[in-house]
Amino acid sequence: MDCMGSFCEGEYCMVSQYAPRWGSARWGEPEVVKGCAKGSMLGKDVRSHCEYAEDSDEPFTCFCNGKDLCNSRKTLRKIEREDVELVQCVCNGAHCKNDKTCIGELCTYVVNHKTKEVEQGCTNASVPLIERRAIGSCMAPPITGAMHHNVAKDAQSLLAVESCICGTDYCNSEKPSVSVPENEKCNAYVEVTTMGTTTKSKNISCSGEYCFTASIKSKLGIMSAYRTYGCASFTGEDPLPEELDPTGCATFTSENLEVKTCYKTSDKNAVGRALASKQIPESRQSKPSKGSSQKSQKPKPKQVEVEYDNEEEEEEEEVKPKAKSGKSAKDRQKAAEEARKEKEEEEEEEEKEEEEEEEKEKEAKETAEATTKKSFIFQKPTQPPIPDDSNTTMITVFVLIILCILGSGIVWKFELHKKLRRSNYDSVAGG
Repeated sequence: MDCMGSFCEGEYCMVSQYAPRWGSARWGEPEVVKGCAKGSMLGKDVRSHCEYAEDSDEPFTCFCNGKDLCNSRKTLRKIEREDVELVQCVCNGAHCKNDKTCIGELCTYVVNHKTKEVEQGCTNASVPLIERRAIGSCMAPPITGAMHHNVAKDAQSLLAVESCICGTDYCNSEKPSVSVPENEKCNAYVEVTTMGTTTKSKNISCSGEYCFTASIKSKLGIMSAYRTYGCASFTGEDPLPEELDPTGCATFTSENLEVKTCYKTSDKNAVGRALASKQIPESRQSKPSKGSSQKSQKPKPKQVEVEYDNEEEEEEEEVKPKAKSGKSAKDRQKAAEEARKEKEEEEEEEEKEEEEEEEKEKEAKETAEATTKKSFIFQKPTQPPIPDDSNTTMITVFVLIILCILGSGIVWKFELHKKLRRSNYDSVAGG
């Protein structure tokens, strides 16, 4: 089926989050990634649903099938919603500062066996699929770069680190105990590429219930590649996620991110334990009882190929006929057009939402301004306006000056007339 994310093809469409990290250091901002999921580790009938953290309106993980481009924003709103409670964990280490507890999707217990340094804390899933399969296990080395907090500085020092992750309250108060047989002999190796520089560890061996491999190729953040393989053992306290099978490979592909993880074991009892603990969603619990589902699932390990190399070959053989019998050019063109329409509709919806938010903000500001003005009026008593008499005063002064000039002119004229009369009188009298 076709999915949003470079119009990739896979068995299921998926939405997840990717946060490039090295321990507690962020090597890029968390981003939502849309793409395709496929592989022999994925279940045969994955339920379409979205998982939401507490008090969140945006999902952090979605699976959907049955319809092309079902992981578009518009379609995801219509599928089943599942709220996931965050867990409280013990926090101990440099990353905790003064906090004794923390809240996250998973609790962690990390120990560096070389330096004897121990840190406890919380983490959120940083990569699609990989950490989902690792829940409830102790692994060496850590399967992603986000799982060691501050106890490792580089790829070589990461080899000595064992990381345990669990999903219940305060499950990291002490190191989770593993009581299952660890009969698998695995290679352990770490390779990290950041800013064009690749660092590699030595290739050593380890023992566990399963052997795992994981690879991440990313165009997001400064870590462009992370590749590791090692060993993992499960405590049995956390269920196997409903979308996954115990062994095989699973791949997530989007335009900026490619993730692949594989688990293998030759221990049939390990596969049986994982299947017995597989998560059953509430919407499907009414169909078979837990006991009957376990009985029906027990024969499944006989059909599971536990050899890692064979699984990869089978997966490649499965991909080849799919590519040959793939969709025609018209179907692909039609799917691309539908994807463009979906994107345009999403952009229009986002624009409408932004406009509505802007209008609400404007209304809120206007209301706040109006409230402020009213309160100002009531808080301070009003006074009648002081009349502006500046023009009247100027006119009055000007008139007074003119009157003074006229008065002085009349007096001067009168005195002059008086002097002329006297001079005339004197001249007549003298003559």
